[in-house]
Amino acid sequence: MSCFSAKLPRRSLILVAALTLAGCGFRPLYGARGAKDWDPDLAAIKVDPIPDRPGQVLALALRENLNPAGRAVPTKWRLQTALTIARSDLGIQRNATATSSEITVSASFALFEVASGKPVYSNSSRAISDFNQLTDAYATQVAADDARDRALQQVAEEMTMRMAIFMRQQRASAAAK
Repeated sequence: MSCFSAKLPRRSLILVAALTLAGCGFRPLYGARGAKDWDPDLAAIKVDPIPDRPGQVLALALRENLNPAGRAVPTKWRLQTALTIARSDLGIQRNATATSSEITVSASFALFEVASGKPVYSNSSRAISDFNQLTDAYATQVAADDARDRALQQVAEEMTMRMAIFMRQQRASAAAK
């Protein structure tokens, strides 16, 4: 009985702390996001098309991250992204064949206010993924595509996090005025 009574105050303190944080608008940046966890400011960002297949993958991931509920929200900002992908071979053997490769995905992005057309935020994100070179050419291509897509997902997550931080800073400065 004494063990239960000692844990009760600790549990109630944790519950009070959690309710206090929830009441002040705290939402973890790194937590899982779902349809319930959407930010209307992030949902108001229109992702401009990004050329080529990797650009389409990145644009789709950004749209899903920015507006997970898929709600219709008036556009306030426009996101332009420049994407570069580089592949480098690693683990070179004596016969000049590679045993593994690395894919680097870099994205420079700028957020523009739709009303004025002026840039309000810009930054860049980068992710590196690797894969093994196999004797089967098809399997190697599939592994390379998968590594590229994983890096694109990481870049989309980082871009979303940076824009979320920017939006929170904008709200905080507007509230301070």
